[in-house]
Amino acid sequence: MQEITLDFTECKYIVQLYDILQEGFHFPEWFGRNLDALWDLLRDYAGCPPIIVKIKGIETIPKDLRGHMDEVLEVFADVHAEVPQMYFEVIQ
Repeated sequence: MQEITLDFTECKYIVQLYDILQEGFHFPEWFGRNLDALWDLLRDYAGCPPIIVKIKGIETIPKDLRGHMDEVLEVFADVHAEVPQMYFEVIQ
């Protein structure tokens, strides 16, 4: 099983949040850096071998970014519903 770790421990700005996503998933340069683009590119994992995505450090995200991080987590849940071999796990 492939494993991807997204570490948001040092994330202070929305730009950094999307940098972490782009680097972790190896998204192309043209990644749109919004929730719709995240959804679209993660759905491309359909048909791939199982992947577990470990999400670390979300408790350190500043309050003004937490709402957006919650939306990212919702996208992850929606992706898992459509791409069941892609698992998302929040770790400490």
